[in-house]
Amino acid sequence: MKKALARLRAKTDRELSILAQKQIEQTMTLAGQGRYRDAARAYGIARRLLVVAELPERQRARMESQLARVRESIELPAQACA
Repeated sequence: MKKALARLRAKTDRELSILAQKQIEQTMTLAGQGRYRDAARAYGIARRLLVVAELPERQRARMESQLARVRESIELPAQACA
């Protein structure tokens, strides 16, 4: 039973990783189109997916780095308007 649960958790984490990566890509696309409110929403979803997923440290660091770059592109235009 424990093996089955471990396999299921591993599969879930892989799927969460894929979803988070797609969400990060969508965030970058939306920010590139100037749709900052939508990009911020997509950013929040990606951030929550990463919190839940148990990812290898290197993969998590790479995705966190991508999110940090995207966050800067979302925040800078908003600050320019203020």
